[in-house]
Amino acid sequence: MKITVILAGLFVVGFAIGFIVSHISSKDRIADGEYQVTVCSTTDIHGAYFDSLYVDNQVNRTSLANVAAYLKQLRESGVDPVLVDVGDNLQGDNAAYYFNYVAVEEPHVYPRIASYLGYDAIVVGNHDIETGHDVYDRVGSELAMPYLAANAAFDRDENGMADMDEDPKNRLAHDAYFQPYCIVQRGGVKVAIIGMTNANMKSWLSSTMWHGIDFQIISSMAQGLVDQVVSKERPQLVVLAVHSGTGAEVADRENEALYLASTLRGVDLVLNGHDHRPLAREVDNPEGPVVLINAGTKAVVVGQADFTLSVRNGKVVAKTVDYKLVPMDKYAPDPDYVEFFRPDFEAVKAFALRPVGYLAADIDLADALKGPSSYINLIQTVQLNASGADISFAAPLTSSGVVPAGVIEFQDLVSFYKFENQLYVVELTGQQVKDYLEYSYDNWVNDNGPSYNWDSADGIIYQVDRSAPAGRRVAILSMTDGTPFYPDRTYKVAMTSYRASGGGDLLRNGAKVDPSQLVVLDRMKDIRSIVGDYIAAEEEVVPMVATNWKFVK
Repeated sequence: MKITVILAGLFVVGFAIGFIVSHISSKDRIADGEYQVTVCSTTDIHGAYFDSLYVDNQVNRTSLANVAAYLKQLRESGVDPVLVDVGDNLQGDNAAYYFNYVAVEEPHVYPRIASYLGYDAIVVGNHDIETGHDVYDRVGSELAMPYLAANAAFDRDENGMADMDEDPKNRLAHDAYFQPYCIVQRGGVKVAIIGMTNANMKSWLSSTMWHGIDFQIISSMAQGLVDQVVSKERPQLVVLAVHSGTGAEVADRENEALYLASTLRGVDLVLNGHDHRPLAREVDNPEGPVVLINAGTKAVVVGQADFTLSVRNGKVVAKTVDYKLVPMDKYAPDPDYVEFFRPDFEAVKAFALRPVGYLAADIDLADALKGPSSYINLIQTVQLNASGADISFAAPLTSSGVVPAGVIEFQDLVSFYKFENQLYVVELTGQQVKDYLEYSYDNWVNDNGPSYNWDSADGIIYQVDRSAPAGRRVAILSMTDGTPFYPDRTYKVAMTSYRASGGGDLLRNGAKVDPSQLVVLDRMKDIRSIVGDYIAAEEEVVPMVATNWKFVK
C-alpha cells in the first residue's frame, strides 16, 4: 500500500488503495489503457465568496477566491477536475444575505461564481433550504450545473402523488424535487455524481421553508439509487456527495456519511459536509476500501481524490486512488477572480456598511457562555418587545468576538445573529417551560453539545443550581414583573424557528412536546432583521447584563 502524507498544520492525509471492480458492463466499453480522473470538493462555504471583509481592509483567511487560485493551477498543469460542492453556500455572510433578500432583481452571485469556477454539480444543504423557497428555487434556476438532492422528494400528499411506490429503495428519479444525479465525462471516463441532502431538515426548519418537499433518510434509499444509476448509466466512477455529517458506522439521520461509505456497494468515493470537520480517510467496505472526504467549511481546504483506472478488454479491472486535503491558505486569492467579482463585492460592502444605530458600550459575545450576558439580554429584549410574548428563550449563536461600541452597521448584525432564523411565538405550560430549561441547563452545566443549544430565558426570574441533580437545577421564582409563575398556566413563548421545529431537542426531550404538535401563535420575520429594527428605533442602545437569572453554587 502506497502512502502519501501531506503535512500542513493539522491536515494530514492521503493514502493510495487498489481494488478490483466488476460493476462495469461491456455495454459501455472504453478503450484499453490507463485513465486519470481527479475529483475536487468544497463544502459549507457559508457565503465566503470574497477574499476581503467589509471593514478596515480586513481579509478572509480563505474564501472561494483562494479556491479559484488552486483550480487555476490544477488546470494549467493539465488536470481538469470533476468539481463538486456539497452544500450550505447560501447563508452565513452579508454577501449571501444581500443577494438572497435585497438584490432580488439581479442574478444571484453564487450561480455566477459556481460557473466561473467550473463546478460540475452542487448539492443542496440544510442552510440553503433555510433561505426559503424563493431563494433556493431562484438559485436552482440560475445554476448552470445540476442542483442535486435525490432524497428531497416531492411531498406526495401535497402534490397528488400518493399512488407512487412507497418503498424508498424503489423511488424513481422523477420523484425528486431537485435533480438526483448527473453524469460527467472526463477524458473518456464516465463519472456519476449522486447528490443527497440532510434528512433531518424538518427537525430544524419551519415548514414554510420546505413545503411541498419530503426528506428521506439517505441510507433508506441510497443503495437502490446507486444500483439504478449503475444499471442505467454504466459509469466507470461513482461519487456519492451527501450533505450529512460524518457520524459513525451506524445509521444516524443527521450524520450518515461514514455509515454510507462502509456499507454501500458500487460507490468509489463519498464526499460529505455539514459538520464542518475536515476529514480524508479510507473506510472499510465489503467490496474494498472506499475513500471518504469532508472539506470542512469556508474553503479552509479543498478535498481531492486522484483516481487511476486500468482498462482491459473494454472493462475497468482495477482502480487506485490517492487522496488528500489541500489547505487553501497556501494559495493567494486569484486576482482575476477578485477583479471579476469586484462589482458584486462593492455592492455588498456598501450595503453592509449602512449605519443602523449606536451602541453605547462593547458587547463581548463570549460572556454568554459563562452566564447572564449583555449579548443574550439584547436578543431576549428584542424578542419580547417584537412578539409581545410572556417568556423568551435564546442561546448564543457565536462563542467569540466583540461588537465594539459606536456606530452599529448592518454587517455587525451578523455578529449578533448569523443565521436567518425566524421568530416564533408558541404556547407552553409553565411546567413545560421549567422542563425545557432543565434540559438546556443540563447540557450547559455539563458542557454537552454546541452552545447554540444552551437556551436561557427572560420574562421570568429564576436561578440555576449547578450542583443540584439533573431535573432539579432550575428554580423559577416569579414572572419578571413580580407576579406569580404557575406551572399549570399556558404562556406565550418566543423562540427561534429552529427551536420550534425541534432543533436541539429542547422541546422533545426537555418540554416533552412533539414539535409537530406544537401550537404556533405567530411566525415573524428573521430575528437578525428584528434586531436591526430595534437598534434603529433606539437613539442609543445601552448594553446591560441580564439580572433576571443567575447561577448559584
